[in-house]
Amino acid sequence: MPAVLAAAANDQVQHKVVPLPDGGFYMSWYDNRAGGYDPWVQRFDASGTGVWPDGGVRVLDTGFSSTEDYGLTMDNAGNAVIVTRSDIGGGVKIVAQAVSPAGALLWGPTGVQLAASGNAPKAGRSGDGFAVAGWTESNRAKVMRLGADGVPAWATAVTVTDGTATTILSDLKPGDGGSVIASVVRYTTFTGAKTLQAQKYSSEGAAQWPATNVRVFSVGSLQFGNFPSFIPDGEGGAIFAWYTTSPLMARAQWVSPTGALKFGTDGATGADSSGLNRVDPAVTFDPTTRRVFLSWAEQVPNTSLYGESMQAFNETGEKLLGVAGLPLAPLETVYQIIQSRAALVNGHPTFTWTRTAPGFGSDVIWAMSTDSGGTPRWAAPVQVSTTAVTGRPVVTALWTSEPGCAVIWERGASGGSQDIVGARLNDDGTLGPVMIPEDLNGDGVVNGDDLGIFLSAWGPCPTSGACPPDFNGDGVVDGIDLGSLLGAWT
Repeated sequence: MPAVLAAAANDQVQHKVVPLPDGGFYMSWYDNRAGGYDPWVQRFDASGTGVWPDGGVRVLDTGFSSTEDYGLTMDNAGNAVIVTRSDIGGGVKIVAQAVSPAGALLWGPTGVQLAASGNAPKAGRSGDGFAVAGWTESNRAKVMRLGADGVPAWATAVTVTDGTATTILSDLKPGDGGSVIASVVRYTTFTGAKTLQAQKYSSEGAAQWPATNVRVFSVGSLQFGNFPSFIPDGEGGAIFAWYTTSPLMARAQWVSPTGALKFGTDGATGADSSGLNRVDPAVTFDPTTRRVFLSWAEQVPNTSLYGESMQAFNETGEKLLGVAGLPLAPLETVYQIIQSRAALVNGHPTFTWTRTAPGFGSDVIWAMSTDSGGTPRWAAPVQVSTTAVTGRPVVTALWTSEPGCAVIWERGASGGSQDIVGARLNDDGTLGPVMIPEDLNGDGVVNGDDLGIFLSAWGPCPTSGACPPDFNGDGVVDGIDLGSLLGAWT
């Protein structure tokens, strides 16, 4: 069964997740329990248990009756940083707030104001770990680096501009050194092409790539209202996934640290074969093999046949899994397959997708892991969620000695009372926490309670029955086993 992560009266929606070095994670969301969609945040430990009381911390007390996008990141001090809209004191402004690992609001009761107006704010971090905020204001994307106290680090926000066209901020991710990479959607008219551009800014706010920005692609158009995210390559570059219209085709692009297009002018298509609509792509990257992995939902046009496929690319954008890629879920008659997600778990590309069967309320999240050659690592796709109305899944690889990822989604009737639930998906395809032998009482931590159980069993094991504290299986509970327990102490 999934774990309930955020539940109260009315809606808890639009969650975002940032992993923590201790194996836990921060999760933020909009919460309508008290009237008005307020941003909340909670810290979870490695077992998925909320650390702070009262279900988390309300970041702001707003009066919004609807939501827009917002941002969550973590700064180099380990604080959760939320960038969002606020109507406190009148007018709609862009603000940032930090919450300490102990759950304290750090930047005042109403946060730090970044702009007197704006829409769809984002949060990211620079390569040196400082929080970075972004938003769209007066038809131009804006980016601002924040100091440790939340005060803007630059005299003014930099503008990601492209002549007279509108630029709408799409995503923010760390670059190399103290830089940050911003992506924008270039918009001219409703019927005009919507293209994707990117710019990298130094810690001082100076543009590092051409003044006209890097054109992630030039031919074709994004669908209206589509604002693709991207992932950093860890070297100062970025890897993008998107789909174009006419035809509907999933694509990927790798932009080098200098702004060069590694996959060609318009990126690499997920598949060359015609006849299928390929949309909703997700991307992950293995820095060891230097392979980019792309997944997407596909459909036989004008039918109810939907599936999910993947492709792998080398550093020059060459397809490694054939012209059509490899199927993760075969084409079958369902209402649709949507919400592709991807993450690298223990060096293995891991994919999830939502399968929507005919009939309301029958959405199910499925997952599959492959090796670098696209061979499935599990006997069959794993059903992550129970049958329920499912929306906005997030997949986040966890920093932990037991490799796995958190799959988190909304559950409940849309427009009614939605909660946020999640499950741990392990590298071997199992669900739930990975139990370690030293956790003798099974509570998810190795501590004094386990030590007490261990010491009570000191000496030779019984001649019959199990002997759990005998970790090395030599028939005696002794100092060697004690060393194992202390080595797993959490």
